[in-house]
Amino acid sequence: MALRRLLLDFLATHRRAYLLAIMALLAVGLLNMALPWWAGRIIDALNEGRIDMSGLWRSAAVLVAVALAMYGLRYLWRILLFGASYQLGVALRDRFYEKLTRLDPGFFQQRRSGDLLARSTQDIDAVEVAAGEGVLSSVDGALTLLLVLAMMIIVIDAPLALIALIPFPFMAWGFYRVASRVQGYFGQSLARFSDLNDRTQEAIAGLRLLRQHSLIEAEIADFDRRAEAHARANYQVQRMEARYDPVVFLALGSATLATIAAGSWRYLSGAITLGELTSFTLYLVQLIWPMFALGWCLNILQRGEAAARRLTEFFHERETIDDAGERSKVPSPALHIAIDAFTYPLATTPALTDLQLEIKPGQTVGIVGATGSGKSTLIRLLLRQYPLTHGTLILGDHPLGDYQLGTLRSMYAYVPQDPYLFAATLGENVALGVPDASDSEIRAALEAAAFGPDLARLPDGLDTRIGERGVTLSGGQRQRVALARALLSPAPILLLDDTLSAVDQTTEQQLLTTLEAERERTCLIVSHRLSAVRHADQIVVLDQGRAVEQGRHDTLLTRNGHYARLWQEQQIRIAETPS
Repeated sequence: MALRRLLLDFLATHRRAYLLAIMALLAVGLLNMALPWWAGRIIDALNEGRIDMSGLWRSAAVLVAVALAMYGLRYLWRILLFGASYQLGVALRDRFYEKLTRLDPGFFQQRRSGDLLARSTQDIDAVEVAAGEGVLSSVDGALTLLLVLAMMIIVIDAPLALIALIPFPFMAWGFYRVASRVQGYFGQSLARFSDLNDRTQEAIAGLRLLRQHSLIEAEIADFDRRAEAHARANYQVQRMEARYDPVVFLALGSATLATIAAGSWRYLSGAITLGELTSFTLYLVQLIWPMFALGWCLNILQRGEAAARRLTEFFHERETIDDAGERSKVPSPALHIAIDAFTYPLATTPALTDLQLEIKPGQTVGIVGATGSGKSTLIRLLLRQYPLTHGTLILGDHPLGDYQLGTLRSMYAYVPQDPYLFAATLGENVALGVPDASDSEIRAALEAAAFGPDLARLPDGLDTRIGERGVTLSGGQRQRVALARALLSPAPILLLDDTLSAVDQTTEQQLLTTLEAERERTCLIVSHRLSAVRHADQIVVLDQGRAVEQGRHDTLLTRNGHYARLWQEQQIRIAETPS
């Protein structure tokens, strides 16, 4: 079982808490067994005239003391048991998030974020409940059942107990039939919830686009269909779970009827006393909880099993990037790139072929080319987002795989073309990699990124909340905030992936002046604008994954090759653009 595999290691780690909780449950069960037995003795004593009023008060005091002890013990096992199960939820979410950070971008291209979100919330909640209430129901129910049966068979009357227990094998068969179907229905419910969750996230993210194209009604209709599918699946789960209670009541009702008939006959024949018959009846009532606990336990465990299978499927996703490097220090930010061929998973055509490049510390290198020429692919390989099997990437004196992933990625200050900003303040977004940066340092980074005038217009300055994904900022502003984040970072290598694509020519020149001042850093600029790389120490021109030209700006222009044609085309477009 997937659930058992998830729980075994956790139970072993927290065995002390679980053992103490089980011991408290056992103590509660023993005290609970004493109550009907003590009540029966009081009735027999009253019936035979062997107890006076003071003795009756003492007996009542004993019952109150037992009840208080049970209260304290129940509080103890709840603290121990549910406290441990909450820790399981935290551990699973930590493991889930850690797994997400190790998966390559190809995984996220094939998986829906709504489904991942559902697994990290509802599925983990189901496993957490199984570790808490599931263990409680199974252990407490089993202990109570065994103790009650022992008291009924050994202490009171075995023949009467055997007659009263005749319906219970039929109840167990009914539980098995119901539980086997609950798991399947709950798995379908989780899948429908993932669909609904994913669609909700897409609708929220694309709400403005839906409004612009008058697609709100169609989106509502599609959402209704998914919500109805989830409701139907959830209804099937609830409908099947509702069958537990009738099975329990039928079994207990039949057992009660058998007890009244057989118990009266045993009492009248002198085999048991009136107090013993009363105790037996009270014990039979106590079987209600174990029976409900058994049904509830099976329900919880079947839910947990369905959720655990989905989680296990995720945890077993293959990680293409192996974090097996041992080096924690990089001797130099020099890069040696020798790519024979790289092809994306599921693709048939190489994205990069036969690329040789040497980048010395402090150099600025421009990577240019048409869309799809492999510019961003090179950045992803340097970040080890994908493994390179045909070729070598060396940082300092060692291949990238020799370094710990955290060490490797701390060498880069990466600015993607579509930067991600969090729903926090502007200052917090800039200081993401340097959380202890002062306000003056953050402001200096924003000034260097040509964001000074924009900062002055914001209502709360650095404390301005910029919304989810920076929705209150324009595309160019988001790029400059991400650039400021990179400039604030102490990383010795800047990776700029078309960072200047959404800014005007004036702002571009300001940013290029800033980058030229970053001479102590190695800088790799990917751009479709050739003006962004004209001052680079080296320019690499990519075409269909191959480096067709390399050199400085002036040198490449004199060759009248691919670069010169791109430059002329862009200059013509600039000249034709209205001022």
